[in-house]
Amino acid sequence: MQIKKNTSLEAHFEAFRKNIIGIDQTFTTPYGEKKILYADWIASGRLYRPIEEKLMTDFGPFVANTHTETTITGT
Repeated sequence: MQIKKNTSLEAHFEAFRKNIIGIDQTFTTPYGEKKILYADWIASGRLYRPIEEKLMTDFGPFVANTHTETTITGT
C-alpha cells in the first residue's frame, strides 16, 4: 500500500512519521515479505523515537526499586 506523499498534510506529518519505531517493518508470510500495517491508533500507538529516547536518558537510569522509597531509584 502506497501512501500519497504529495499533499501538504502528508508533508507536514512526514517529520513525525519518520520517528515512529517500526514504521517500515516487514514480516515474512506464506505470500512473501509484507510491510506491517498498524491500524490501532485509537487504543494505543507505536513507539515514538523522541519519547522513547527521553525515557531512556532522563528517567531510565533512575528506575529500579519502585517498591521502596529509601533509595534514589525508588523515589
